[in-house]
Amino acid sequence: MSKPFTKNHLPVFPLNTVIFINGTLQLKIFEQRYLNMIKTCMQNQHGFISVLIREGKEVADIPEIYTTGTYVNIIDWNTLDNNLLAITIQGHQRVQINKTHVQDDNLISAEIDYLENLKLNEADIIDDDLLALLQSLQSHPFVAAKYPDIDIHDILDIAYKLSELLPIASPIKQSLLEASQTRILIDMLKTIISQLENLSVNTDLP
Repeated sequence: MSKPFTKNHLPVFPLNTVIFINGTLQLKIFEQRYLNMIKTCMQNQHGFISVLIREGKEVADIPEIYTTGTYVNIIDWNTLDNNLLAITIQGHQRVQINKTHVQDDNLISAEIDYLENLKLNEADIIDDDLLALLQSLQSHPFVAAKYPDIDIHDILDIAYKLSELLPIASPIKQSLLEASQTRILIDMLKTIISQLENLSVNTDLP
């Protein structure tokens, strides 16, 4: 028998991507278990947990998942042809996944604890290099359309948007999501950016 959902027991949507705080993602839903999940979430006015797949597939599988995910809200939805449902979700808060269950319809649910969102300290001032990189990415029409109003005075918003937008592997994005302090997140990002720049320089060599 499926266990009812509560604030600390929620449905899980395993994905091949990482969603950060205030980040958005569009999904097309076609599997019955997730159609049921979205219906339940909307009827009961709660979100669900998005989490990166460690091993396995998104479709027709019960994959192995990471233990840190993101509580997301459904901020838009639309019905499509062929019984598809399109939704837009937005990251709200990081969560720790303590125990998972497989419901009767093969939907994963989890017992969770909510993690405090990272805080700003006096040392966490705006990093000009990170801001410049984000603003250069905003010149791309896709980024400009998706995030027209990034708070350039919020280093966390800058850092999480870069974490999403940079061309890095999902496990690396997961490590950024798991960063326990703002300064750790920023330092990790700067290291990753330096590695990307070095890779670009080496690639351009004859």
